[in-house]
Amino acid sequence: MSFGAVFAGYSYAVLSSVPLTALGLACVILGSTLLMVPGSAVPAREVRAMMEGCLVNVEALLEELDARGKAVYMPPTDGRVYAFVPFPENANVGELDPGSVPRRVFTEAGGVRGVTIFPPGSEVVRLSLLPEEAGAEDALSRVLVDFIEAVESVKYVRRGAEAVVELSRPRIASEQPRVNGSLGSFSVSVAGCVLAYVLRCPVHFKGEEASGGRVVGYFEVRVADG
Repeated sequence: MSFGAVFAGYSYAVLSSVPLTALGLACVILGSTLLMVPGSAVPAREVRAMMEGCLVNVEALLEELDARGKAVYMPPTDGRVYAFVPFPENANVGELDPGSVPRRVFTEAGGVRGVTIFPPGSEVVRLSLLPEEAGAEDALSRVLVDFIEAVESVKYVRRGAEAVVELSRPRIASEQPRVNGSLGSFSVSVAGCVLAYVLRCPVHFKGEEASGGRVVGYFEVRVADG
C-alpha cells in the first residue's frame, strides 16, 4: 500500500503517466485486500480448542471404563481409522485381524476386552484426502505439517515391525493423562492414524518420549505392509 501510494502520486504529479498512476493505485488496492485476508482460514486458537475438546471427551470415556491398555490403530474400512483400547494395561493383543474387531463401544478382540474409539485424528486423516499411493513420511508431513499445522516437521523411520515418528515443535498440547497413555498425545495419535491409513494394517502404539521441542512416538506395525 505504501509503495503504491507513493508510486501513484509520483507518476501522476511528476511523470504525468496515466498507466503508471493506474499501476500504483492497483498496488494500493492489492495491499488493502491482503490486509483484510486472515493469515489462516481457521485460526489456530480455534483449531486447538476443538481438538482439545475432543480429547476431553475421549479422556472421560477412558476414565469411566478404566481402559489403560495401549491402543491399536486399525486400518479404515469406510475411510475412518479407529482405535481399539484394551482394558488391561499390559494386555497382549496379539495379531489382530481388522475384520475381527467390531466397531462398537464395548467389544472384544483376540480374547481381550476393550473399547473402540474414533480418535480426533481419524477425521483429520479422512478430511486431508490422502492419496492411496502416498508414502508414510510424505503422508505424515502432509497431514501434520501442511493440513493442520500441528508440528513444524516430521521424521519417520521404519525398522522391521518398529515404526518411529519424530515430531518437531508440536503446537497442540494434550493434558489428558489417559489419552496420552493409551492413544498418545494429540500429534502422536494423529501420526498413528496416518500410519494405519497408509500402511493398511494395525499399528500398535507402544509409547512416546518428549525432550525439549520434540516428541518421539513408537509404534509396532502388526502386519507387514505391501
